[in-house]
Amino acid sequence: MNTQRIEIAKIEVPEVRVTAVYDTELQALLKSTMQTMGMMQPVVVVKSGERYILVDGVHRLQEKVTAGEKEIDAVILEGDDKKALLANLVLNRTRGKTKASEMVRVIGSAWSDFKMDSDAIRDETGLTREYIEKLLVIARASPAIMELLDQEVIGVGVAYHIARLPTQIQQEKLCAQARIYAYTVEDAKKLVDDILKYMEEMKTNLPSATPPPVAKFVCEACQHEVPPRYLRPILICPDCFGKVWQLIKESGLGTTEAVKSTEGTAGG
Repeated sequence: MNTQRIEIAKIEVPEVRVTAVYDTELQALLKSTMQTMGMMQPVVVVKSGERYILVDGVHRLQEKVTAGEKEIDAVILEGDDKKALLANLVLNRTRGKTKASEMVRVIGSAWSDFKMDSDAIRDETGLTREYIEKLLVIARASPAIMELLDQEVIGVGVAYHIARLPTQIQQEKLCAQARIYAYTVEDAKKLVDDILKYMEEMKTNLPSATPPPVAKFVCEACQHEVPPRYLRPILICPDCFGKVWQLIKESGLGTTEAVKSTEGTAGG
């Protein structure tokens, strides 16, 4: 690790990152302090080949850019994108307030992009495994939950319980309700527990799926079972139908003869 001046234009600011939250007053204080005393604390970057990936100090970097400066003091760490992601998470988390939605995105990126499980992320960041696994559940859930986190309508606890619902439609419906009702973590947990319990009861009470009986088709004349492809509708009045019926009975045709005569009709 070393500190040196580098060109601001060479610094990349990752799209997925955690940024410490500055309100208007703190932002104004940072600006004033940098104007009168200069930048007291360098930014932190990870050097990967010829790239400089910003880890910490996006507000200081922005103030330098606004002031029209071309260079900035930076603490340089050697590493790669994975190290930059995790170092950003740790440094900004330990500074104080951060947006929960950004924490979810960073943890989700560590899991999906760098194939890190919850234990590996815990070992690298010092975050608890329980907290990491909650963030991973949220990261794989409906974007509607992330939207509420971004807007700080809900926190991680409520978001986690909404994300436990099995379908995005269910999650989005509960998100819509969360905009109206100020759910506590306990409220959200009980509501989701009740929904999951009801779904399980409905599943166990469903009738067993038994295949329907195979339909049987019987010739109206000989009263024998015949494959349906051999049966033909006949436009005939009741009187003629009775006479034909009587003739067939008197002829003594059996199943084989009836089928054969029907096959002959089908060929015609």
